[in-house]
Amino acid sequence: MEDLASRVRVMLVEDQADFRHLMTILLGRQPDLELVAQAESLAEARMHATNTKIDVAVLDLGLPDGTGTDLIADLRGTDPETAVLVLSASLNPGSLAKASEAGADEILDKFADLEEVVETIRRLGDCRTP
Repeated sequence: MEDLASRVRVMLVEDQADFRHLMTILLGRQPDLELVAQAESLAEARMHATNTKIDVAVLDLGLPDGTGTDLIADLRGTDPETAVLVLSASLNPGSLAKASEAGADEILDKFADLEEVVETIRRLGDCRTP
């Protein structure tokens, strides 16, 4: 049985309900990953970030009340060990550069292979300090 303490704790920040539901199912099927928080807005994500231990945050850039980039500094301030994966359909070079400058660890196209997304979350989670 998987040791719960060794599971990678994931927060998903995504405003599109269908995609968030798909990711919830996908992450729920991974024995080594635990979805500990979901948010559809920047405000909701900030609340979870202050109240929940997160190893990897999976962020969409386009949120109804801001951008995922705005959340990266908050996450770093709460826990500098939190890894950030930007998962966005908007591959605007300017937006991606801002996310990278803000400290995103990885940036993937929302249409990337689902296994690549899961493996990236695992890799980022494995890099955390025990």
